[in-house]
Amino acid sequence: MDCYKKSNIEDLKAKNSYKIDLLDYSLFITFFPQLIAGPIVHHKEMMPQFHSLLNKEKALINWEFMAKGLFIFSIGLFKKVFIADSFAAWANAGFTLAQNGGTLNIFEAWVTSLSYTFQLYFDFSGYCDMAIGLALFFGIVLPINFNSPYKALNIADFWRRWHITLGRFLKDYLYIPLGGNRVSKIINLRNLFIVAFLSGVWHGAGWGFVIWGSLHAIAMVSHRIYSFLAIGKSFLNSKIYKIFAWLLTFNFLNIAWVFFRSENLSGAINILKAMFGITWVELPYKFKASWLFREIGGNDKMVGFILISFIICLCFRNSIQMLDNFKPNIKNSIIIMLFLYIALIMIGVTPYTEFIYFNF
Repeated sequence: MDCYKKSNIEDLKAKNSYKIDLLDYSLFITFFPQLIAGPIVHHKEMMPQFHSLLNKEKALINWEFMAKGLFIFSIGLFKKVFIADSFAAWANAGFTLAQNGGTLNIFEAWVTSLSYTFQLYFDFSGYCDMAIGLALFFGIVLPINFNSPYKALNIADFWRRWHITLGRFLKDYLYIPLGGNRVSKIINLRNLFIVAFLSGVWHGAGWGFVIWGSLHAIAMVSHRIYSFLAIGKSFLNSKIYKIFAWLLTFNFLNIAWVFFRSENLSGAINILKAMFGITWVELPYKFKASWLFREIGGNDKMVGFILISFIICLCFRNSIQMLDNFKPNIKNSIIIMLFLYIALIMIGVTPYTEFIYFNF
């Protein structure tokens, strides 16, 4: 989408030469599409857009934006009610059992963690897609917040793709004031650790968030040390290295999310012990999904959802990339109606599950 190009965003910021009054401030802090859970916006990228509408520099109703807004809103709604809420049932069942002292077999434990890993992504990115779509209805462009984060090959790449506006906020108001990259390597490692650690505490004061932030801080520092080392570029570009890097990164993320999700440390430990076979549980004699995952209510549908989610996250373009190439026509109108139809059906047949980030 042309309006998401960096040069255009910079042009919008450059126009911010006027003074902000109380009405501008009130408009900025009450713009509801992104008010509750993001994307986190800066007034320099928002106020010029509001003023261009008020000064009639842009059409009050932009039908192309309306069509694109409905398109990405439909994708976000589909992500939330069809994918994320489906995973929520299995993730909640597994974590609730572990938190209450129950035991999971190794397959149930891995499926529980993977279910939350995908639930979190499709829930939060779905919310952001819906926020972007609602803003486009008003002719306002919100910043991108997700860019295929589970394709990341290292932890630094993950944070460039995940909750992008939070990363930008922490960079501008914490990392750069601490010295950023303009300091010695040791101080730079300290800065990375502080920022990553505080990103965990930012989500909540529980020990799970502290551990999650600490794990990401250690990972960021380790990756930066690794990047300091001289390694042949030919090896870094090899397929074997990329596959290994992805496996390492994704599994680290999946394990770290266990601490992020669990309501107590004992629950997180119970799931991790089961994932790595430390807790002995007798497996069912029938290797069918309904038997293998019976403690969390798993079935063939659950296995299919996990496989399809891997394919969606790794092999397909993300919603913003789809929006870039979106053209209002009959074919795309049918796609929009299909997404909306499925999402509305799921709303009617599945229990209400609030957006995850409403909890933070």
